[in-house]
Amino acid sequence: PVPRLSMTISKSELAKKPLIMQLLILMQHSINERQHDYLQKRLIWLAIAMHTSVMLMQHSTKQHTKNILMQFKQAQFSGSSRRTWIWRELPDLPQMTISVEYISTILNDLLEQKKSEKVKKDESDEKAKLSQIDKITTAYQNAHTLRKPRPERNKTLRKPRPKRKKPPKHIKIKAINLADNTSRLPLESTATSHNWKTTPSNDAWGNTRDDIEHSAIAIDLAFLEANTESHEGLTTSFEERIDHYEAPYVSYGEYPNPLIKSSIPLQTIDLSLQQNYMSQRNLALNSNTRLLSLAGYQALFAALNQDASTLPESETDKTCAGILLLSMITGLPAKSLLIPGYIGYSGIFNLEGKKYYIKHSLGITDRSTSQTLPEKGYENTFDTIKVPLPSWLIDDLLACELPLKEDFTAYLAALRSSLGLPYLSVNRIETALHVVLSRYTPNCHAHIADIICRTPASHAPAMYYNSHTSEALMAHYKSALGIFNSNSDFDLTYITPWHKYTVGSAFALKIETVCDIVNEMKYWTDQSSNDEEHFNRTSIFVWFVFCLLTGVRPNNGLGRMYDIDLDMGWLLINDKPVKKVKSDRLIPLCPTLIRHLTDYRAYLINYQAKHQGHHDISAIIDNIRLGNDEALLKLLYERAPTANTPILKDIKRGDAYHMTKHIIDANPYWTRHFVRTQLEKLGVSLSLINTVIGHEKARQEVLGRFSSSSKADIKRVASVFEQIAAQLGLSDITINHYPNSNHVGTSTVEVDHANK
Repeated sequence: PVPRLSMTISKSELAKKPLIMQLLILMQHSINERQHDYLQKRLIWLAIAMHTSVMLMQHSTKQHTKNILMQFKQAQFSGSSRRTWIWRELPDLPQMTISVEYISTILNDLLEQKKSEKVKKDESDEKAKLSQIDKITTAYQNAHTLRKPRPERNKTLRKPRPKRKKPPKHIKIKAINLADNTSRLPLESTATSHNWKTTPSNDAWGNTRDDIEHSAIAIDLAFLEANTESHEGLTTSFEERIDHYEAPYVSYGEYPNPLIKSSIPLQTIDLSLQQNYMSQRNLALNSNTRLLSLAGYQALFAALNQDASTLPESETDKTCAGILLLSMITGLPAKSLLIPGYIGYSGIFNLEGKKYYIKHSLGITDRSTSQTLPEKGYENTFDTIKVPLPSWLIDDLLACELPLKEDFTAYLAALRSSLGLPYLSVNRIETALHVVLSRYTPNCHAHIADIICRTPASHAPAMYYNSHTSEALMAHYKSALGIFNSNSDFDLTYITPWHKYTVGSAFALKIETVCDIVNEMKYWTDQSSNDEEHFNRTSIFVWFVFCLLTGVRPNNGLGRMYDIDLDMGWLLINDKPVKKVKSDRLIPLCPTLIRHLTDYRAYLINYQAKHQGHHDISAIIDNIRLGNDEALLKLLYERAPTANTPILKDIKRGDAYHMTKHIIDANPYWTRHFVRTQLEKLGVSLSLINTVIGHEKARQEVLGRFSSSSKADIKRVASVFEQIAAQLGLSDITINHYPNSNHVGTSTVEVDHANK
């Protein structure tokens, strides 16, 4: 007998126990309560189901084991006629007549009877009945045919994998590279590349012409050009271009409504790819019709999985369900999956070996080939993300004929009606994975969702400044699918641990590597041969300290005194100076950085006192001392040959690069990658990281009207910057004046320069 404590008959409590134990509980409950008709018949058939499942377990046929237990469990537990009908149809079994052949004949006859009945497309109950008896019959037959010896683990019974179809010659499919932010579709038409022989006007997927969210929109890419600086010897990296993109501007090829033509907002959303819109829904309320409820996503997933796995191969609905299911668990656009040859394309799908998966590249800048940085000095190994796929689903889709658009939309309409989800659409299916990852998956957030769902760079620049293990990403992904799979009908055993490696920015350096760089720069400054050289090296050193303890974009003229509050420890910065739209934000200053900036200001005043004849320099230092609109960090430049006095100028990124090239031959943007990665590793929340780094998305500002964060929350990030300063040894470094014996020395710790 099942212990009394385990006899709680409820959906949630039963789901916690193994399926075979659930049937035992239901059998005992029926005996205790005597609440069912045909009790003897039910008990015998439930016993047959459990005996069959035990036989199947020996042969590791998990899906058949699960199928027969689940179908009888639903027949016993559910009150729906689409489940309980089977008790009326199955005959009584006198104990002496029970045999494998007899039971197999009964099940086959019942299956053929259901197949012979004409089922209309909208009769979901009849389809469910057919699916139920089909699963039971198949599982029973497999249990008893598998008893016979099988050569080489049943290889003879396995269907050969279908070959991948090649796309037509006129259709070009590209690998997913998020660095390529251009639309794959022609500007004038979004229909021709889908081979549906439709025109743009009627290619609206059943939505109204006023529905901007789902309209196919052509993008004028001229408005997406990044305004970046150029420096001799430095190429503009991809991350830098992404960091300087303006908010997307949409140009309509065909206006959905004449009223919109005169009132297009200057800043709206690029909808040419579905993923572009995913990441901007974080603040949507649960009542927002752009999202389904969690129960809605779970019901949708269960319906798609059932149709894709149980309908006969000849059914068009099976293929439609399979395509939507694949879209739901990967975020791949359904329109792309309907392109001939897309499923299985080698640049996106890997169908070799035992595992199936899709892959996409972050497309981040290649590492520097410089000899100044060791290969082991970087945080991350690769920039390729892999998402595993169920092999049965891919095999089914490769073997079938792709449906026509009309069949696809008809299936979606029937699904919408049967599930009672009036807001169900292709777009809501495609974005389901991102929503569940960012909103309902424990310990996950939008940043992880952006990485797994391939959110384009212009909407998720933070993707290029991270470091995650492949193992952790897959754990989040499997957890999200587990939330979808509330009925436990979808077999997740195909998701197995990958080789553990780190994924993310190629420029993210390890803390130990950066510590060595800081020590090298300090030693280099210490070895200055004259006053002017010491001034410039000290300025460059403090410039790097400023970047390493704030994460600002290393642009020209960083840190204007008008925006630095050394008393309160705040920095107000707009480090996109070439942008037309201001993007000021607050960055907290840690005690170590405040001390360095204060000491550097004193260093300038000391230099002014020793060179009182340089009036231009003196005037600039006066402005710095008084807190006027002047950049704090300066370099000494010689005037033209006709003049004898030097002049102070703002530090440019190119200056910092060329002066320290012998120490680190890499774009100074590496400092930003380092800080962004370290903040995440030290446990700072995603919203605060994006606020401090300047990666906030539209409508996600921490200090915006919907935010629960405050300036005090931002201020507390200063303690994390102080941790970084301590790890880099910057807390011990002081700035001294030339010609002291130790120009940039340490207060308590000396560095061994024997190997320098």
